[in-house]
Amino acid sequence: MRVTKCPSDTLSMTNRVVVNTEDWDPATTPHLQISTGPGQKFIMSCIADSSIPRGSLGFGINLRKWAVLSIDQEVGVSAHVFNMEKSCISTVTLEIDFFSKKNATVTDEYNSDLMAADFTSKFANMGLSVGQQLVFGYNAPKFLSATVTAIEATDLRQVKEGKVVQYNISSGVLIPNSAVVFNKAEGSQLKLTGKRKGKMERQAIINPDWDFTKMGVGGLDEEFNAIFRRAFASRVFPPEIMEQLGCSHVKGILLHGPPGTGKTLMARQIGKMLNATEPKIVNGPEILDKYVGEAEKNIRNLFIDAEADEARLGSNSPLHIIIFDEIDAICKKRGSVAGSSGVNDTVVNQLLSKIDGVDTLNNILVIGMTNRPDMIDEALTRPGRLEVSIEIGLPNEPGRVQIINIHTRTMVQHKKMGKDVDLLELASLTKNFSGAELEGLVRAAQSCALNRLVKADAKVEVDLEAAEELLVTRADFLHALKNDVKPALGSAEDLKRTTHHYLKHTF
Repeated sequence: MRVTKCPSDTLSMTNRVVVNTEDWDPATTPHLQISTGPGQKFIMSCIADSSIPRGSLGFGINLRKWAVLSIDQEVGVSAHVFNMEKSCISTVTLEIDFFSKKNATVTDEYNSDLMAADFTSKFANMGLSVGQQLVFGYNAPKFLSATVTAIEATDLRQVKEGKVVQYNISSGVLIPNSAVVFNKAEGSQLKLTGKRKGKMERQAIINPDWDFTKMGVGGLDEEFNAIFRRAFASRVFPPEIMEQLGCSHVKGILLHGPPGTGKTLMARQIGKMLNATEPKIVNGPEILDKYVGEAEKNIRNLFIDAEADEARLGSNSPLHIIIFDEIDAICKKRGSVAGSSGVNDTVVNQLLSKIDGVDTLNNILVIGMTNRPDMIDEALTRPGRLEVSIEIGLPNEPGRVQIINIHTRTMVQHKKMGKDVDLLELASLTKNFSGAELEGLVRAAQSCALNRLVKADAKVEVDLEAAEELLVTRADFLHALKNDVKPALGSAEDLKRTTHHYLKHTF
């Protein structure tokens, strides 16, 4: 049969091929199989109109585009019969966009629940195939284009037996109670609302395999619990629920505390804890530039990817993490830095506008770290900005056990640590030690053990045979405590008195 244009826009909007009743009667043959070449077969429903001459088929532009048809092309046609026990559509997923971009009005909202009811009403009992392109006149004259991306069916024979078995099919028949799910096309400005809005495949925000002890983080359980409660709990729920609550996510965290307590380590591992894009880690001074306007541009560039994903995917955008180490270097209190350029003030202004400005983003998490929270501009820590402030202090005794265990795990696995080493004893002896100082203690003990094997006579030699049997012992740790590593914060006098008994009997 010969391909012709659809006689009218009204018939074209039915998304059916138009036939002459003397060729095909839609009452007895509602579905046709159109063959355009070897292996090229398309299932379409039909509708009759007397203006179509015999031997011809009328195709709307959407059907011609889908099947790659040209006017006057000859195609093979045969009746297609669906097995209704296996081909009734239970769920169809559609990717939608404006049919004509010039008529698009991005301020209009499209209720997916009302759209689904209208779709099943207009196209009930019509055959649909994956990849089929439809014209959907939901909000005439602003028509929508819809592409079928997935079809699920239910085996009715097994339903009769009390079983519900769903499976994917390539084509099926839309029935009045079929579920319709709408997804926005990539880059579409169309605004969807309602429960039938496309539920994209969402990863859990928390990586199910995360283990902070494996990541080298210890002694920070309470801090992580506080961060999760304030910053991540809302991100566990689907975006539809958050929209119904009118809730926006926390966009910023400020980690502050003494040097060596694990602020930078925690910030870096948060990126591994979350199913998010690769974190952007920025040292504060790197933002500054000698040229006018370049520092502000550097700030804007950090948010470009997040802005693109927000525009493209909306509430389904992945989380973008931006980590500022030594944030006090670029966010000092405005007006506190002498000079006429005012670079510091404009950088603060730019960062504030990107985090919580007019075009605010809901897919970012900014993490700032500093030893001097008193130097940071107060506007940065207000709600909607770096509103979650977490102090990372010195670890308590159970925390010190975790940290020492992390830094000695490799030695234990390779049987290089003496059996006389008691982690609980070391934790009790290291009051006021930060995480970095505990790591330094382990390194100092290892150096002490290695030094026993070095023969420093006329030349330095190493006893390689003895190296195979090397063990880092309790005596090495106590020697490191006495001579090599001291806590920078707090008094070490208590430490000296506490370890005196051990050192007296060891050396």
